[in-house]
Amino acid sequence: MTLMNDLSWVPALRTDALTLLFTNITLLGYQVFLFLFLSFGFYFWRTQVFYQAGLLLLLTAGINLFLKDFYQDPRPDAIFALDDKTGNSYGWPSGHAQMAIVLWGWLALKVQRTWLKISLWTIAVLICMSRIYLGVHDVGDVLGGILLGALTLYVWVKLDVAGRLIAALELFGLPKLVLALLVAQVIFMGLHFGGTLDFVGSWMWGLMMGWFVGHQVDARRGVELQGHLIIRLLICAVGAAMVFGALIISGRVLGLADDTIIGDVLAPYGSGVGYGLVMSLAIPWLVRLITAGRLKREES
Repeated sequence: MTLMNDLSWVPALRTDALTLLFTNITLLGYQVFLFLFLSFGFYFWRTQVFYQAGLLLLLTAGINLFLKDFYQDPRPDAIFALDDKTGNSYGWPSGHAQMAIVLWGWLALKVQRTWLKISLWTIAVLICMSRIYLGVHDVGDVLGGILLGALTLYVWVKLDVAGRLIAALELFGLPKLVLALLVAQVIFMGLHFGGTLDFVGSWMWGLMMGWFVGHQVDARRGVELQGHLIIRLLICAVGAAMVFGALIISGRVLGLADDTIIGDVLAPYGSGVGYGLVMSLAIPWLVRLITAGRLKREES
């Protein structure tokens, strides 16, 4: 057993305080937090930054799902595990590490203050460390996730993918670009190991489509809240709560998946599209409606 997949040294490092810290830190890499954080930032802070963060996360999550199922690398022995939320997923590459580098790294590139950049990168590092500490990924898994996340982020920034997407929208229009994106998704999912289409991957690709289409259809491109900070926070909290409710409803479709093309692919994909549209189109509209109503009452 090499250093890359040996976790026998980890239990000796564990303390009650560190276990509490890393148990909570690792939650920042799970689905519920990521969606709530994305939606809150999208509604409250900087719409374009968090919109691109969402596309980046969905892209890297799709790549991660594909690689996990392609290599089918087993996770470390269950005797080391302190996190019981991994399900039956495989080890390499670590999704937590990959998405931590993409999300917190992207946000670090978008802020100006040095202390905030350091804080965001620190969060990313701690999330990566938590997977080893909690015994659900070995060093090789985490390093693989870090490298893939860094590569995804580098390509996104270096090639100005967002700028190229905007240029393509102006040149070809939304319908043609959606068709191109759908074709690319079908090809990517068709490359799934064993020639099958995973329902979680189908849902994620559907979510990307809904997130993209909803943002482009929305003429206002998100939310621009005005007024007192506390009021804005409360309004965005309501929006995030609605996102959570939509996630629960959408998640029920995944629980109904079966081994048919409809149950395993089309239904999850449609559910993902619907959830993406709710996050990027319906809830921003509701948030603006709530804000407009509040402003009218204040004026009267």
